[in-house]
Amino acid sequence: MEINSTFVYISLILWQIGFIVGILLKLFYKPNEKKFVPTAVKSIPAVEVTTPKVQPGHIDVEMKKQIALQKPTTSSVKSDEVIKGKVSTQKDKLKQLRRG
Repeated sequence: MEINSTFVYISLILWQIGFIVGILLKLFYKPNEKKFVPTAVKSIPAVEVTTPKVQPGHIDVEMKKQIALQKPTTSSVKSDEVIKGKVSTQKDKLKQLRRG
């Protein structure tokens, strides 16, 4: 019973808020009085170009590709120098400063 009365009160409050917002919008909201008038603009080309009526024929293009379908037998990957030691991050530096 208590849930139903709470639901009724909340719905009434929301309806009142919506009604007040509607009244305020009607009073203070003025639609934009600018009207857009569509104009018909013909597209006139700046330069007249005549294109030939003959369609180009078939053009052969030769491409040379070297595609390897096998896995490489050897690989030469060189890595940079590895430095051993503790990594000092900004967090570690701040901890050392707090300790003294």
